[in-house]
Amino acid sequence: MTMFSWTTKTAKRTAAPAILVLAASLALTGCGGSTNAAATSGAGATSTASAELRAMLPAKIRDAGTLNVAISLAYPPMEYSDAGSTELKGADIDMAKEVASRLGLKPNFQNVDFSQLIVSVTTGRSDLIWTAFSDLAKRQGQLDFVDYFRTGNQFFAPVQNQKDIKALADLCGRTVAVSTGTSWVASTEELSKSTCPAENPIKILQIPTQAEEILQMQQDRAQASLIGFEGILDLQKQQPNKFYTIGDLLEPGNYGIAVAKESTQLRDTIKTTLEAMKADGTYGKILDQYGLKAAGLQTITVNDGK
Repeated sequence: MTMFSWTTKTAKRTAAPAILVLAASLALTGCGGSTNAAATSGAGATSTASAELRAMLPAKIRDAGTLNVAISLAYPPMEYSDAGSTELKGADIDMAKEVASRLGLKPNFQNVDFSQLIVSVTTGRSDLIWTAFSDLAKRQGQLDFVDYFRTGNQFFAPVQNQKDIKALADLCGRTVAVSTGTSWVASTEELSKSTCPAENPIKILQIPTQAEEILQMQQDRAQASLIGFEGILDLQKQQPNKFYTIGDLLEPGNYGIAVAKESTQLRDTIKTTLEAMKADGTYGKILDQYGLKAAGLQTITVNDGK
């Protein structure tokens, strides 16, 4: 069994199926582009700026009045948009809006290819990364993380493969689609090395988005995929009886809001703001809106990744 259980949780929102999210994400910006989303809806709209929290901000960000947030579309229920719409939705989006509102800032969401997220922050194009981004020790050389969300990795496949793929060992010799630049690539490589004969490894197909991964599985170019468990919960909600999970939840860990290593002032401001949101119940309310309350952390931590 895994360290924590998600089996009693169900997604509580309505959104387009993941296969449609790709079209929306491409319409928004395309890889490496940017999009602005006004904080006029969701939890952020109800908050007023805190003078105490604003005083904690770096002067450059406070004076600019904008918080540049790097995201990587599309990954429901964390960050996505419905087909035909440019409105950003998701737990990450709503939480970032709320934080920005309490800091008296306008959130500017910049859609960045996942593999370029770290560069976007270390070069100063973005103030922070907030997009289902794992806090990993190997990333902490360049970044500091404010951990806010409990997650894990889950292999899954279309139900038509259930007869042939019952356990993780059954992935040997088959193709697994994973998102380019994510930690899931290494996780799949490690599973292959530990489980499969050298002459029959797991074949890895790196794909930019979850929607494209699903398309590859539907066309049988890939037989399985690996995503965070919050993603499979949402996918099973949007497309009932179409996908099943393979094996237990792997590598439980945290998603973190990432800032450049030298941005300690911004890091501490974000952490304090999230602690205030936990104290007044807003943090839990946003997660619960997306069926993710069980993923909330008891304590907001810094660089707690392994």
